[in-house]
Amino acid sequence: MISLLFVWGLFSGFASAQGDVFDVTTLPVMKSIYWMDDMTQNLPFVVARNAPILAEKDLLSHWAADGLKNYQYQIDNDKLSAFLAESTGFDQFYQKVRITLLLSLIGSGYGDFNTQPYDESGNFVMVVQSGDFKLLKNISQDDHLDLLIHGALSSYHEDFASLKKFSDHLTFKTIGITADNIPSLGTLFLFKNEQDLRDLGYQLVSRKTRINMDHDYRRHNIMAAFNNIGNVRLIMPGQIFDLAHELHYSATDIDGWIPYVDGLATFGNGAKMVYGGWLCGVATALFQWSLTNLWLNLVEYKAHSTYYRNLYEADINGTTITQPWLDATLYSSKYDLKTKNIRDYPIIVAFNFDGMSGSQEQVFTLAKAQDKWSFAFVREYKNWENFCFTWDIKGNPMTNCYGHIKNYN
Repeated sequence: MISLLFVWGLFSGFASAQGDVFDVTTLPVMKSIYWMDDMTQNLPFVVARNAPILAEKDLLSHWAADGLKNYQYQIDNDKLSAFLAESTGFDQFYQKVRITLLLSLIGSGYGDFNTQPYDESGNFVMVVQSGDFKLLKNISQDDHLDLLIHGALSSYHEDFASLKKFSDHLTFKTIGITADNIPSLGTLFLFKNEQDLRDLGYQLVSRKTRINMDHDYRRHNIMAAFNNIGNVRLIMPGQIFDLAHELHYSATDIDGWIPYVDGLATFGNGAKMVYGGWLCGVATALFQWSLTNLWLNLVEYKAHSTYYRNLYEADINGTTITQPWLDATLYSSKYDLKTKNIRDYPIIVAFNFDGMSGSQEQVFTLAKAQDKWSFAFVREYKNWENFCFTWDIKGNPMTNCYGHIKNYN
């Protein structure tokens, strides 16, 4: 009787402190009993339903990666349990598994990624907004990595809530890829949504923007060039991006490409109408975009002999640049612009312009934080009849000299 009165007094006092409302599971003894009851009643059924994905701790293998020939990567029990604890739903859990496997593949040298993930989408799939990038269209298509993960995670999908609830009391089999899986993976999507990009560590590293108020032929040729290159492109490790090749310039080879029109092109101090005239605007855009990237090496480049201020000035990483030196010329394969990805991971480049007067050109790069750099104007001087300008580019002084500096009418 005394014990009963004591317990009743304990409950009454607690209820009064809580405004006459309480949950018995918040009491230490009752909470332990409630958890034990939940485990003894429900955990055996969770184990029985998910036996194929459970394992003993001493059977776990850990990951190792030594190139693709001996490739092996396993997401072990500790990571899977952590992923379950951090995920609010199965889709988020799936995302963590896919990104983990992708990072391992990239780190081991896997190079078969879809370099034009948006072949038919036109411009503005990915854009720059307020100093950051925004992906406007996700990829819904499954690749073979998705198929592999779907098979491994089918039980997780069906019983996600229970597995998450009891993850501290379960030991999961590893999920991974070995060298035997590599041939079946084929071409993969590096990313399928914006969260993929951010989870893989990509950020906006460099951007060049310009409001295009050019003549009709120049707007058309820039729009056609951006389309033919591809709105979103991956430049793979070791790849040399050859602009003249990427433009698909030939007037007779227009199958699937937008043809160019005749336009003025500069020759010395003059200009004349040629097919694809003023595609140097595209070369200039890429050159200006490259100046704040540490991920690439400039392999081939040539400036004009005349600098046109109103055509070559640009907004680079949010700063308007007015001093000369920021132009690049392009003429078929005689004068070309080539850059090389010197990193061990893909670089993502986007090209946006719809060809309309007053629309914004965008060329920008998604890379890693360590790839971001800056450039600075050093000095100007006159060398005989030429006007010369020196800039500090990634720690190296580079100089261009021009016979004339003027606006193009």
